Amino acid sequence: MRNFPISRGTVAGILKGYGGISAAVFTEIFRAILHNSSSNFLLFLAIGIPVLCFTVMFLVRPCTPVTGDSSSEKWHFLFIQVSSVALGVYLLVTTTLDYIVHINSTVSYVLVAVMILLLMAPLAIPIKMTLFPQKINELEENEQSVGSSDCLIQEGKEENTKPLLQSSSDTALGSSCDADGSSDVDLLLAEGEGAVVPSKKRRPRRGEDFTIFEALVKADFWLLFFVYFVGVGTGVTVINNLAQVGAAQGVEDITILLSVFSFFNFVGRLGGGVVSEHFVR
Repeated sequence: MRNFPISRGTVAGILKGYGGISAAVFTEIFRAILHNSSSNFLLFLAIGIPVLCFTVMFLVRPCTPVTGDSSSEKWHFLFIQVSSVALGVYLLVTTTLDYIVHINSTVSYVLVAVMILLLMAPLAIPIKMTLFPQKINELEENEQSVGSSDCLIQEGKEENTKPLLQSSSDTALGSSCDADGSSDVDLLLAEGEGAVVPSKKRRPRRGEDFTIFEALVKADFWLLFFVYFVGVGTGVTVINNLAQVGAAQGVEDITILLSVFSFFNFVGRLGGGVVSEHFVR
C-alpha cells in the first residue's frame, strides 16, 4: 500500500483476491499431491506455510513510490489481474474436469505444476524490470528533463514579472523550483524517515499510521471493524461450514462446491478493489 499510494484500491483487490482463491489452491494440493490425506495436509499447513513465509519475507520492503501516474505501472497491474483471473479459471476447470473424468497421478502433478507457474506469474514483472532497466532509466531521465525545463520556464517568467518591491513573505516562500530541487514532499519524507523532527507533535490523520490506542478512539476504526466483521465474517463462516452445507444438500464430494465458491469469492474481492479505485479516482 505504501509502495503504490495512487493504486491502493487495486493493490487491496489483488491481495484480497489471492486470499480468496487460496481455498481452491489448497484443494488442488490436497487432492493431487497429498492424496486426500488430512494428516499430511495439517502437517503442510503447520510447517510448509510458515517455512514459505519466512523464506520470502525478505522480498517485502518499502521502495520509493512513483510521484505520478505511470503507464508501465498500469500495465503491470493489468498483467497481475489477468494472470490471477487465468489462475482462477484454470483451477475451476481442472477441478471440474477431475470430478467428471478421473485423472491419474502423473497428469495431476502436471496440472499442479501449471498451477504453480500461474501463481508465480507476477514474478515476470520484477524479472523484466531487472533484465531491461535501461528503458526505465530513460523514462526517469525524460521526466527529470521535463521537470527541469518547466522550472527554467517558470524562473524566466518570474524574472520577467518580478516586481520592483518584494514583500518579506514572498522572500520567505521563495521559488518552488529551487537549486537543490527540495520541496514540501521531500520534507515530509524526511520527517517520516526520522531525519527531520517535526516542530509540533500532532495526532495522526486519516491515512497515516495509528497505534492501537489511537485507533480505538476513532469512529473510522469501529466503522471499518463492523463492516469487516459483518462482510468478511459471514463469508468465513460459510467457508468453514461448506462441508455441512453440502452434506445437508446430499452432496458427497464438496470439491467442486468449494472451488466454485472460492472462484467467485476471488472475483468479488478482485472486482471490489478495481471498482473502488475507479470511484476514488
